[in-house]
Amino acid sequence: MADRTEKRLGEKQKRFVREWLIDMNGTRAAIRAGYSAKSAANTASRVMKDPDVQAYRNELLKAKFDE
Repeated sequence: MADRTEKRLGEKQKRFVREWLIDMNGTRAAIRAGYSAKSAANTASRVMKDPDVQAYRNELLKAKFDE
């Protein structure tokens, strides 16, 4: 399932999730992923509501936890 979910996400979305895992701050993750700093908070909220993004985030969190 992770492979299918990952394929549906754009590179920016995947980077956002990886950046979010650093400090779990959506606004800073959005900026580091390349989204506009002006709308980073709104963008983070919108991106995190995407079911595919949530599935990818959960998969990465599980992998990190299993380590």
